Amino acid sequence: MQLLKHHIDQKTIITIGLASLTTLLCVQNLAFYLLPTTSFYVFLAIAPFVFTINKEERKIRYAFFSLGFIILYFFLKMQLLFFLSFSTGILFIIESRMGKVNTLPLFIILLISPYSSFIFDVFGFPARLLLTDIAASMLSVAFEQTASSGNNIIIHNQSFSVDPECMGLTMVGYAYATTLLFINSLENKYQTKLTIYKVLGILVISTFFIVVVNLFRIIVIVLLQAPPETVTHEAIGLLSFGVYFLLPLFFICKWLIKRNKNEPIPAKSTQPPSKKIILPLTVVIVGLLTFFNFNRDNYRNIQQDDKSKRIEIANFEKSITDENVLKFENEHALIYIKPSCHFFGPDHNPTICWKGSGYKFINIKTEKIGAFEIYKAELKKDNEILQTAWWFDNGQEKIISQLEWRWKTALGNEPYRLINVTAISEEALNGQINELLLVNLFQQPESEIMLDGKS
Repeated sequence: MQLLKHHIDQKTIITIGLASLTTLLCVQNLAFYLLPTTSFYVFLAIAPFVFTINKEERKIRYAFFSLGFIILYFFLKMQLLFFLSFSTGILFIIESRMGKVNTLPLFIILLISPYSSFIFDVFGFPARLLLTDIAASMLSVAFEQTASSGNNIIIHNQSFSVDPECMGLTMVGYAYATTLLFINSLENKYQTKLTIYKVLGILVISTFFIVVVNLFRIIVIVLLQAPPETVTHEAIGLLSFGVYFLLPLFFICKWLIKRNKNEPIPAKSTQPPSKKIILPLTVVIVGLLTFFNFNRDNYRNIQQDDKSKRIEIANFEKSITDENVLKFENEHALIYIKPSCHFFGPDHNPTICWKGSGYKFINIKTEKIGAFEIYKAELKKDNEILQTAWWFDNGQEKIISQLEWRWKTALGNEPYRLINVTAISEEALNGQINELLLVNLFQQPESEIMLDGKS
């Protein structure tokens, strides 16, 4: 027994050593890609509590996922693919030596990725505007003269702003982390394991309750007139999360997992993989990850957009950033023209980029200007307030829907570029918007676009 215990301990030490070495060899690329957000640390903190190993069964399945992702990374140059190759490579190292890993760590990997942060930030933005509209409609039943304007609800000429935390990344991160902890706890209690599809189903249910929490939170905050950063505001958020999310989700998880206990588990072969297969697979995976880590500058997906580079705007000073973003600047306004990107890629969204510069979005709304619909907002940093607007343009049409431009790009339409205009006053902003909306930026000859830079 002592010899067996020593053998198991030695195997664990080797596994931890290999996983640590692989992480060390990939740390530069991972540090470049991973974002130290609150959600990142939350998911990292709960990872040990949702991680279980079945020592009776060892697998090499994740080796093929890791190799597949790294091959795709070579062609597509997406940092997400490197991260997925690294993560599944670590799972392969663990599974091939210690035992089969449960499905929950897969969701930790996906949720910890900045791609998830991007999705929550970008799609949480229109979701917040939609929730504001729904909340205003519900409140209008009890209060006359109730309307919504962007992320503001107006009752009898008094405006209430829906803060970014509604459907924000941190809120969604806490909700999904709690969901995974519920699943793991109840799986251990009832001695059963959910399939990946059932876990995904529970996360979909969790998403529905997140929407419900935020809807009722908005309504109660407006009814009690609780401004942000007050005790009442925070208390309403916590109570809403407990009543409309934690309680119903726990009982639904309990019912589903308890029911899953009665389903027969098909017998599977437990023959361990051969060391002759494990060793070369480990060498190839770790070797490829190391190679791409130290050659990461050659595999960055920086879009080249020749049509954008030809644009010149009169009365504006032009510069091009390292990310091929066009910047036009004068004393009255700042215009960014972001490069086109794949339908599956990030788009330099201003709701993310401006936050990185320390600005906070307030008074966000959609606005119809002639035949065009655009996003408008105020940017606040300390005592400074700027006016900003943005839309997507492919030279043929101007739209604001994330789903629409991605779908049309996937179908082969002309690629879309994000246009972001910022000015010190609303008058200056509107002047630049009106001119840019009437100009076909991407089908102009190589000559200056004449704008009134003094709007």
